[in-house]
Amino acid sequence: MAHYHPKEIVLIRHGKPLSAHNDKVTASQYAKWIKAYNKSELDPQSKPETTTHIGNSYIMVSPLVRAQLTATHYGVKKADEVCDDLREMDIPYYRLPVQLRTWHWVVVSRALWFLGKKGRFESFEAAKSRVDNLVARIEDLSLEHERLVLFGHGMTNYFTRKALMAKGWQLKQKNSDFWGITVLSQ
Repeated sequence: MAHYHPKEIVLIRHGKPLSAHNDKVTASQYAKWIKAYNKSELDPQSKPETTTHIGNSYIMVSPLVRAQLTATHYGVKKADEVCDDLREMDIPYYRLPVQLRTWHWVVVSRALWFLGKKGRFESFEAAKSRVDNLVARIEDLSLEHERLVLFGHGMTNYFTRKALMAKGWQLKQKNSDFWGITVLSQ
């Protein structure tokens, strides 16, 4: 009698970037912070609270440095796939005449972005479409591989998780913090 092995998808959020400070900044300083964040290496003081086994898994990694360094921390020498659709949804920025802490800028900018405010960055609709492409790729790969491990980003992981659950995947574990591990199975 053959044993049934459930399919599993593991979404791992990158470790804390070195540039993830929360200073009070103007709109133009916030735009520079985003650029630095997108190129940032990991904070050497930041370590995962828990890890997961990645052996015998199909490994997908975002092209952004912080996700690739997180995969390296897990011992990934060469990912099976560097997937552009796995990169973070663009962090929006708007020229507002205020000074805010960087993470407050992120919250305010994301709220405007969700409401459809346009700018010189990927629209929310385009980002969701990219996640739909990613989910289709994940489902195709799950037909060939029992376990997929994706090294990605907070917002992309959030919308990927939601889309997979809508397609019948069951949430087994969820942590969306830096280094967080989310596990879905079918």
